[in-house]
Amino acid sequence: MNFSIYDTRPLSDKEEDLRSLDAIQAILEDSIADYALENPENLFDEDQQEILRKLVFSKGIRSFWLVITPDGNWRLINQKFQRLLLMEIHNALISD
Repeated sequence: MNFSIYDTRPLSDKEEDLRSLDAIQAILEDSIADYALENPENLFDEDQQEILRKLVFSKGIRSFWLVITPDGNWRLINQKFQRLLLMEIHNALISD
């Protein structure tokens, strides 16, 4: 487990963020079959004091990324993200 040197919160808060992000990632990996989930990367938002996860979905030579919070909210998304993939992600997260 790697943590940012800027994250001064208690260890339990950091671990809770990571558990939530791991659960979200597992749901998406199980629910979305048309895209491969590659190279997830943890990020730290100093302003909000939370760990985020960048998820990269690829299909063929195209890839799309989004940054998600431990609460399942989308923080950033690349401009060319496929609408159908967004709908799949949304449906997977609200159904579980």
